[in-house]
Amino acid sequence: MSQTKDQYQFDSLTVEKCFESFYVVPDYQREYVWKAENHVTKLLQDIYDAFTNDSSKEYFLGTTVVIEDKGIYELIDGQQRTTTLYLILCAFKEIYKLHGLSTQVLDRKIADIMLDEQGNEVHQYRLVLQYENTTDYLQKIVKNEIGPEENLTNSNFRLFEAYETAKTFINDQTHNDVNELKSFFMYFFKKLKFIQIQAPYISEALKIFETINARGAGLNSVDLLKNLIFRQVKREEFDKLKSKWKEFIAILEDADEKPLRFLRYFIVSNYPSLHNNPTKQENTMREDDIYNWISQNADKCKYNENPFAFIELLTENAKCYVNFTNGRDAQGNNNQHLVNIIYLAGSAFRQHIILLLTARKFPQDMFNYLVKNLETYLFYFLFTKEQAKIYEKQFGLWNTYLKDVTNMEQLTDFVQNRIKPEIDKKETEFKARFYSFSECDLQLYRVRYILAKLSMYIDMMHNGSQITPDISKYAKYEIEHILPKTPTPQILATLPEDVQYSQLKSMLGNLTLLEQPLNGSIHNNLFEEKKPAFASSNLYLTRSLVKLDNVGVNNAVTRTNQLLLEFDHWDDKTIAERQEMLYKIALKIWKIS
Repeated sequence: MSQTKDQYQFDSLTVEKCFESFYVVPDYQREYVWKAENHVTKLLQDIYDAFTNDSSKEYFLGTTVVIEDKGIYELIDGQQRTTTLYLILCAFKEIYKLHGLSTQVLDRKIADIMLDEQGNEVHQYRLVLQYENTTDYLQKIVKNEIGPEENLTNSNFRLFEAYETAKTFINDQTHNDVNELKSFFMYFFKKLKFIQIQAPYISEALKIFETINARGAGLNSVDLLKNLIFRQVKREEFDKLKSKWKEFIAILEDADEKPLRFLRYFIVSNYPSLHNNPTKQENTMREDDIYNWISQNADKCKYNENPFAFIELLTENAKCYVNFTNGRDAQGNNNQHLVNIIYLAGSAFRQHIILLLTARKFPQDMFNYLVKNLETYLFYFLFTKEQAKIYEKQFGLWNTYLKDVTNMEQLTDFVQNRIKPEIDKKETEFKARFYSFSECDLQLYRVRYILAKLSMYIDMMHNGSQITPDISKYAKYEIEHILPKTPTPQILATLPEDVQYSQLKSMLGNLTLLEQPLNGSIHNNLFEEKKPAFASSNLYLTRSLVKLDNVGVNNAVTRTNQLLLEFDHWDDKTIAERQEMLYKIALKIWKIS
């Protein structure tokens, strides 16, 4: 029975039969991503194991999906494996040449003559890769005109490594035994079997691609999402859509951000709903659920109605996402509160972006108000060492309320009713932890953040300034141990027997920021000898250790002095007094506005 236009065709292929046809990997597909040490070596080892166990048995490789266009098969699924088989075929050819064996059959499976639409004979490679900068490079591999070149694209480098790995593997397994080489090749050539599914239309081919890969066998959610979006447009719109998709992905790749994490945050921020996780009152998303959620929520995402608008939304969110990770607002302007969070939480912390994506279109005053209070929340929870898993759940849940905020009054209510109660729960734990806090309790960059914020606040009060300084200026100061790191007999003699010096010197009350030149000049000196350096510091919190400024009455300086203490000696008791003093200042800094 002959095949009609709307029917699928299923062909059982070997490598020999496969490369009687001509294939192309279109440029909208992902590039070659197989890694030599993992995918290529494993495939070769599996084939060789099957060959050595029983060379009469076939080895099944799976399926490929194609559509036919003007006598050439366009690979929709299976392009990674097909490309690798082609590279292995080229590797066999080169080794055959080294042994003086005829390569006529291999040559015709790698390239041959075909007729073009006008009936003219043209030389055509059996496989052509159309994505960026790979067509010529694959042809160089076919001709064995390659070497360890510099500045290769990622895909070309992986092609090079795959080809070289194949040659090495074949040589290592056959041990220069020509008969063994030919036997292994014939197994590869005639016993590897796979099913080629030829779909009548590109849309049908993409549906098969989804069915095969959505069950965890092939691609991740990003690849499946790309396929889903391409299914929504006509073939003539592929180039335009490919350009838009590349722009979106490039934003994340150039910033070395993980697309899957971005997609999780994109969903819980742009489509906040408790139904994202129907078994719990949560607005969360697991990586494994990304594709299923998007494919089942076309009514929310509207990608089926306007796929270009959906990619624009992805791109807009990706730009904001990258900006937020770098301490900038949605428009790309530096935002001091976001910079503070980086210094507090670390450059790899991303969970707060769940809230920021929802708030990305807030007016500047609303956005700043939210981020300022978010910094306070994060400080309390990181300082008390809350488990990391709480943040995504908490921020995702808050997004179900934040999505309805349209003005400052509503945002204030959100902060007071959602964020403040969580901080209030930490009040007792925070106080106890602060009174006993030492630099050993948190990472050094967080200790530096705490000292920087304390110093900034006191300087602002002292100067009567309403402008928040850049925290990076303070983070450049060195952390000075007022009680020296190495104890002298004189110091040890003054301490009670139950006081451990290693703990005492690390207490927050014993730490201050100091300029590097001053810090380098005082070495391991006693407090009395350090006083001149402290008094010379630009930081009033450090300067006030030895003397408070005395300028008039009821002014910015005198009001600042009410928060501070000056000391004429230094021991375990004064360290405890200063620790309590810093706690009271901290309550003024990290509070809900």
